[in-house]
Amino acid sequence: MKMENSILNIVIVTHTKLIVINIYKLLICLLAFFGHLYSESDDIIIRNIILRGNENVSLGEVLSIVRQRPPYWLYRRIEFDSRLVKLDALTIKNLYHSKGFLDVAIKESVKLDGSFADIEYEIYEGKQYFINNIILEGNKLVSSETIKSLLNLYEDQPYNPVYINDNLYLIENQYHNIGKLFFSIQIIDEITDSVNVKIIINEGKDIYINNTFYEKIGSIDTILVQREITYKKGDLYTKSEIDFTNRRIKEMGIFSMVNMVPVKVLNSDSLVNIVIEFRRFKQREWNSVGGYDPIQFAEGAEPIPAWNATIEWMNRSFFNTPTHFSTKLLFGVPAEVEFVLPRIRYDISFGSNWFFGIRFPSKLTGYFETFIEYKEKIETIKRYGIDLSQQFKFENRSYFETNTVLESFSDQSEFNSNIQQRSFRIKFNIDRKDDPLFPKNGFLVSGILKSTGYFFGGERDYLKADITYQTYFPIIKNNIFAGRIKAGRIWGWDSSFNDYSYEKFYLGGSTSMRGWDVLRFKENNDNPKGEIIRIMTNLELRIPIYKAFGLTFFSDGGILAQQTRELQLDNLKWDSGIGINIITPLGPIRLDYAFQLDNMRIWKFQMGVQNLF
Repeated sequence: MKMENSILNIVIVTHTKLIVINIYKLLICLLAFFGHLYSESDDIIIRNIILRGNENVSLGEVLSIVRQRPPYWLYRRIEFDSRLVKLDALTIKNLYHSKGFLDVAIKESVKLDGSFADIEYEIYEGKQYFINNIILEGNKLVSSETIKSLLNLYEDQPYNPVYINDNLYLIENQYHNIGKLFFSIQIIDEITDSVNVKIIINEGKDIYINNTFYEKIGSIDTILVQREITYKKGDLYTKSEIDFTNRRIKEMGIFSMVNMVPVKVLNSDSLVNIVIEFRRFKQREWNSVGGYDPIQFAEGAEPIPAWNATIEWMNRSFFNTPTHFSTKLLFGVPAEVEFVLPRIRYDISFGSNWFFGIRFPSKLTGYFETFIEYKEKIETIKRYGIDLSQQFKFENRSYFETNTVLESFSDQSEFNSNIQQRSFRIKFNIDRKDDPLFPKNGFLVSGILKSTGYFFGGERDYLKADITYQTYFPIIKNNIFAGRIKAGRIWGWDSSFNDYSYEKFYLGGSTSMRGWDVLRFKENNDNPKGEIIRIMTNLELRIPIYKAFGLTFFSDGGILAQQTRELQLDNLKWDSGIGINIITPLGPIRLDYAFQLDNMRIWKFQMGVQNLF
């Protein structure tokens, strides 16, 4: 039987490798085909961008903002379009205005040479104007210092009217949040040898909420929406309260769009009605999604890139109430050839934001899945149970979540063991990134505390904590530094516990330590070895090259330990490398080359999906 299993395993692995090789061959053929078409193009191609008279703006700054530019060595050529040349001239002029060169004049011209075009910009920069004096009038509720800071207005600094116009909404938000909905602002700039800026503000009266009206709500009972509204008639209008209510209504899961519009009450200068416009999701629908995305194949490891597909049927509102029902099937095939079986999971879920008149967003999920299979292990591990979760959002991407899980693990080994496990998990996520997919600034802090067994019952008792901190900030123009550190610890883990779902901590692969194979940072008899303590850090310099392409220079450091005394710098292992990022219609793709610093002869190519973090 063991020999048959080994033969089966070899066949599956070999077949998987052949599939991967064929996919790469197909990609190469497609690239060659499109490259052939591209080479046969008769379109005019931009060859050079020439600047004359530019003393205070570099060619690199111009190339980063214009639409018409020469090709880079790796990217497709941009076809010449005379209309865009004129728009680019206005863009360059706007750049000069942002630096205080208010008298700048730009003349564009084009020279054609066969199938190539040379674009030239003759620039008269003129004088650079600085701010001499700033005067504010009428602002009683918002300080002058706050207004200056929001508009980046400071004496003896270059005058930047572009930034001022683009950021007036920040002043509006300040006043809207204190009930000044109909305030006005006027900016007068007096230009001589320098600039005197005068800001006149009319704060207006306090605005109060009168009535709320519902448009296009359909068959949904308005009472169900009213209970999500956090303001009352007669309350001071504040943008923050309106935004909060808007988010609560969207969390009902019934409406794809919620628009809350303040409308001035006739014959009143201090009252507004709130008109809420709705657009509903389909009440019942099938959803199917597929692609190449990270999937959580192991609890103690980072998500692993995989080919996956999900089919889901949902009813968003039973009897026109915000009670959800869904049934979902997930099928995922990991990209790493060490995994010989896919992950299959089936869910049935019920969810609602309200129970017995109390807002308590909860979801009850019953699930069954065949879990991770790795290399020589071909017995199927199964996992099934129920999960009761509550999630409380306090910002768009920040939340607090609890999970109560009752589950069982079983396998098809000769022992046919079955483990009952009961867990309670607390998770928090504080997201201050400026963009969820491509952050350039901000940070994220998340953490999980999981208690298994003890007074919850079950056959195993242990505690698990895992904390993550991510930070992003720009350096040197558009280049981004990104850093991540993860620290995890398990208390009470017994050596007799079977690590069914790889609950201990693992490292290695395209989503953690890129200089090692997936889960293979530590090994035991050629199998992954997990530990109860993990520390990992990832450092990246992300350099945009052109549109969909970018480069990443990175270094990953990590340690897996059985005891705290093993947490020493000498035991910290590092890898470094370079990566290429490509934004495709299917999402961002990474191709990373990494080598271990302790042994540079060991190197890996890793293909990932999305940014590492």
